[in-house]
Amino acid sequence: MPEAAPSDWRRFVGMGLSRAALAKAAARKTEWRHAIRVSSAVVVAYALATLLRLPQGYWAVFTAVIIVQGSLGATITASIERFMGTVVGAVVGAGAAMLHARWPEAGGPILAITAALLAFLAAVRPALKVAPITAVIMLIGTTTHMDPLVAAFLRVAEITVGSVVGIAATLLIFPARAHASVVENVDKVAGLLADLLDHYALKLRGGETTIDARDHYDETLKALARLQTAMAEAERESASKLSDHSVTDALPRTLWRLRNDCVMIGRALRDTLPAPGLTLQSAAMLGACAGFLRACAALLSGGARPDRIAFAQAHQAFQTAVETLRETGGTRALAFDDAARVFGLVFSIENLFGNLGDIEERVEETVGKRG
Repeated sequence: MPEAAPSDWRRFVGMGLSRAALAKAAARKTEWRHAIRVSSAVVVAYALATLLRLPQGYWAVFTAVIIVQGSLGATITASIERFMGTVVGAVVGAGAAMLHARWPEAGGPILAITAALLAFLAAVRPALKVAPITAVIMLIGTTTHMDPLVAAFLRVAEITVGSVVGIAATLLIFPARAHASVVENVDKVAGLLADLLDHYALKLRGGETTIDARDHYDETLKALARLQTAMAEAERESASKLSDHSVTDALPRTLWRLRNDCVMIGRALRDTLPAPGLTLQSAAMLGACAGFLRACAALLSGGARPDRIAFAQAHQAFQTAVETLRETGGTRALAFDDAARVFGLVFSIENLFGNLGDIEERVEETVGKRG
């Protein structure tokens, strides 16, 4: 068989690299859509600023770049904050500019006091963080030759153009709803907690896992924080009437309770459980809890409903094992700390069972609203 020429090998390798690059690009579909939204918003904002002959039209372009976020709710939040900050900064800046026009020799102190006051206000109300920037630009920027009120009006107009364009781009170009981000983050949190429950179930059976519980808890905290942010953005969408999807506020709280249950279970299982008669049934119950939690998250994404009957049967078997342990006096000979860990595990699993029932109801409630 003749050897391939060097050029053939280079062509073959190049094709392989091209496919790999295309595969990586395809995996970044969300990022590409966001890039297209931002690019479109920039072009439209620039065109409108030019058409309207705004003297500092580039602020409309800057605003479009800044406020276009990954979801409609986040974009609305960013646009409202930027608009509010601009209005406050423009009003204060106009007043400061009038004082400067009357007492030009006091320009430095006026600038310092204006910046300090608005910086303090922004520290108290972070939503107004652009107010100091707007006021300072009005005092030392290229609009100082204008009437202060005209300059303030133009600045608000430029920001308004950029904000409207940004919201329109997010709404019309590959529409990105915060509800989808909520569902994604719920799935992430539920998956992390379910993995942790599987880890504890395997630990009870004497197996080894690659999960570091401490790191896993940290990841869960980060995912819960992202979920809270996504919930706030979804609420903003619903309030703006631009989206009718909503997730009940109780869902994140229930996930927090589930995390607390996992922490308690982890403490009870820091050493080998001193109740052999309860070990395997506890492992089975934790495995059933993990599966039920994943099924609840899948239901939120349009999956099948969790099997309540199988879950209830697993709980009944666990309760039977606990009752058998109590009737046979299995904990009487245990040291205080060991007995406390056994009872702590039972209490935690019972709490977990109740909270999983709550989360299933919250998911059903959300799916019912969506339907």
